[in-house]
Amino acid sequence: MEKTFKKWCAAAFLGTILCSEPALAQQPVASIFYDYDEKGNRYVLREERDTNGDGKMDRWVFYREGKIERVEQDENSDGKPDITLFYEEGKLRMQKVSSRRDGQVDRIAYFEEEKISRVEEDTNADGKMDSFSYFQGGQLVKKEVDRKHAGKIDLWGTYRDGRLLRQEEDLNGDGKVDRTLYFQGEALVRREEDSQGKGRPDLIEFFSDGNLTKRFLDRKGSGKFDSFYLLKDNRLVREERDTDGDDNFDLRIFYENGEVVRQEADTNTDRRVDVWAIYKNGKRVRQEEDINFNGKIDARYFFNEGQVIGQEQVAEAEPEGPTLPFSSVQEELRGAAAGIEQVEKKASKQAATERGTVKR
Repeated sequence: MEKTFKKWCAAAFLGTILCSEPALAQQPVASIFYDYDEKGNRYVLREERDTNGDGKMDRWVFYREGKIERVEQDENSDGKPDITLFYEEGKLRMQKVSSRRDGQVDRIAYFEEEKISRVEEDTNADGKMDSFSYFQGGQLVKKEVDRKHAGKIDLWGTYRDGRLLRQEEDLNGDGKVDRTLYFQGEALVRREEDSQGKGRPDLIEFFSDGNLTKRFLDRKGSGKFDSFYLLKDNRLVREERDTDGDDNFDLRIFYENGEVVRQEADTNTDRRVDVWAIYKNGKRVRQEEDINFNGKIDARYFFNEGQVIGQEQVAEAEPEGPTLPFSSVQEELRGAAAGIEQVEKKASKQAATERGTVKR
């Protein structure tokens, strides 16, 4: 040991003995400071190390009663610690990080049983923490963010298996949730929004593979969804409306390349189509009607520039192609939600399989 170490000691005030030992040649340069108890037992007070070999100390380890109390690390070689770790009874409890040259702490992490439990961050360098992340078992479960840096949380995130599951947003700063986003894996699958500030969603949208597929609107602000839109490749292909507020759709509009090509209507609230309208170049050219509501066409009208130019009586003609009955608003909503639930169950099962927790 004498060949490997060169030791020197100096007496300090209050009788404390400080000893510095350069470490083994193959190890980073280090100085170790000791103290002695009343029985003459030696214990480490502090370690200083040069971990990158530039000749400057960049890591300081402080001990209390033989256990680590604090570790400081200089990551940018400016001679000042950028990361500080705090320990209790030898267990990591807190980490403070300064990622900027001003030395201001902009990230604090808390630990329980040496697993991360909470992280606070100052994302805009104003000296105030504005992002708060919460963990269970080392996994992120919740996040709160003050995006506007107004001193109020306006974004809440809920996580499962470390992945974002739900995100809630306060868009107008009143402290209430105005928009909620639902995710599966990394993909957005559903969005709800209260655009009228009435404390309930008036817009619900469903997504698949990143594309908007279905949209429900409460256009009248009555608390009931009265319009439904079906999209393919982000283009509108069908719209359904509840025009009389009875929770059943009674008007169906078909689109091609952004233009209306056909309409179907239920005029007697029996949820069956009794009016068919055909459009060309976005204008109505023909309309067929089931006057006695038996599912057969009784009258046909012809249009030019919005005006009737001819009509004819028809003897119980069959509609062109199949005609589906109208559904209720709730049926469409349940159908859209069921599709999301099936995808979520499949994703959950796959994730469980990957973790090896599926019981067979």
